[in-house]
Amino acid sequence: MRAVTVFLLIAFGFSWLVAWQIQASGGLGAQGPLASLAMLSLMMMGPAIAAIVCTLVFDRGRRLAALGLRGFSAWTVARWTAIAWLIPVLVCGLAVAATLVLSGQPMGDPVALIASQLAASDQDVPMDPGTLLAIQLAVGLPVGIAVNTVFLLVSEELGWRGWLQPRLTALGFWPMCLVVGVLWGLWHAPIVLMGYNYPGLGWTGVAVMTLFTTLWTPYHALARERGGLLAAAGMHGALNAVAGVSLLFLSAPQWPWNGPLGVGGLVVLAAGLPLIAVGRSGMKKRAA
Repeated sequence: MRAVTVFLLIAFGFSWLVAWQIQASGGLGAQGPLASLAMLSLMMMGPAIAAIVCTLVFDRGRRLAALGLRGFSAWTVARWTAIAWLIPVLVCGLAVAATLVLSGQPMGDPVALIASQLAASDQDVPMDPGTLLAIQLAVGLPVGIAVNTVFLLVSEELGWRGWLQPRLTALGFWPMCLVVGVLWGLWHAPIVLMGYNYPGLGWTGVAVMTLFTTLWTPYHALARERGGLLAAAGMHGALNAVAGVSLLFLSAPQWPWNGPLGVGGLVVLAAGLPLIAVGRSGMKKRAA
């Protein structure tokens, strides 16, 4: 518990200090796009810094293994990373479908949306919006997933799944997921209160964000358990890239009907948890 306490103090302390600086400088977006991205990226380094400090202090002689960077074959890591990339695509697609059914809103027209955004920005793009959307889906999305995976490997996931998850495995898989999921969600509290993901919801947004991270955690935890840190980072990277793109297919992506982040996404994630339970049980039987 001493090691976990040190980890949490550093992870939350560093990240929330950066969040305080964001708030003090005008809130999210007030610094301009690049500066805002840099500040959010710096905030995401809190769990990684905590993991590195705790590994140096508490995991002498097994530091790489303690972070999930050793103990898995290259084939296992590659296979589970590929699976981890695909799961958010499936979940976000199902979340959009569930949102359309539950809300009754018509499906969005991503081509028309891109056209309106280009018109509003007064940019001269030498291609039609349909081609631009195709390029975004075929090229931009995979590149975004890859870039996010690499960054999350050395930031958030190094802490939450890399270092913290193995420390809590004695609780059992599901209690561990509950603890990590709640901590992961509460860690987002300062920026959620500034409007991140759930603008205008305040503490209700923090509660929804915590429910969202708690429901996602078993998926990430399974990837970490079976494929190491890279697989967990791959799932998080794909989620961050795909969730935003999926909103293009909704005509009114506001809470509670904002696709993966809304009721539709929460329902789909909850429905998948029994599959994880059955899958883990089958894996244990095959291993035995």
